[in-house]
Amino acid sequence: TLVINRPEKRNMVTVDCLLALTRTFEELAGDPDIRCVILTGAGEQAFCAGFDIGALPTEVPPDLEARLKETPPLEMALQAMRAYPYPVVGMLNGYAFGGGCELAIGCDIRVAARRVKMGVPPAKLGIVYPYDGYRRFLRVLGFAATLEIFLTGRRYDSSECLRRGMVNYVVEDDQLESFTYDLAREMAENAPLSMRGTKLALYKIADYPELRPEDEEMIRALFTQSLQSEDLKEGKKAFREKRKPRFTGR
Repeated sequence: TLVINRPEKRNMVTVDCLLALTRTFEELAGDPDIRCVILTGAGEQAFCAGFDIGALPTEVPPDLEARLKETPPLEMALQAMRAYPYPVVGMLNGYAFGGGCELAIGCDIRVAARRVKMGVPPAKLGIVYPYDGYRRFLRVLGFAATLEIFLTGRRYDSSECLRRGMVNYVVEDDQLESFTYDLAREMAENAPLSMRGTKLALYKIADYPELRPEDEEMIRALFTQSLQSEDLKEGKKAFREKRKPRFTGR
């Protein structure tokens, strides 16, 4: 579990926080034993209230400094979350506004406490959102919901978020942790090859409905690899023996 730990600032993210998030997801991507990550905020008030524009970075690692010149820190963190090969579950413990809402949308699955409110305020501030942000919301929510959310700048309660696809589940406040951890454990027990291939393929298809030849070939290769895997043999054997499979990712 990764926690945005600035409750006194409603878990507003800073450049340092986003760089740490980027680095952590990149490191976790190389650990085959961690097959699901939960992202949440400290306390009960906020998941993340957006970007803290008043906080300046203290020190930027050299390897990330060059990347920052090309990619904003929030986008860098969101790209690292997407590149992480296994599920990222957003455990939304409180409100998520602006960049915090986009962090939530960047999670593969979102579980919200009943008290959650979400929204993006560009229409209230007079700014146009970055291209990558629009694309991310469009991919998750579709055209109609994305247009409404950005044109109104409204704050939506958890029931409204569920109807618009901003979250996958809404649970009672005191059930948030147990529900989310049960969901994470359920996914972590699934076949690693299948989860990696599914996440990679579906994001590619969502980005490019008309797939490029090289992407089609990559998805076919993932399918072929899964047919030849030890995990598939184990899955079939476990099904016949009526037991939980013991997947190894091979």
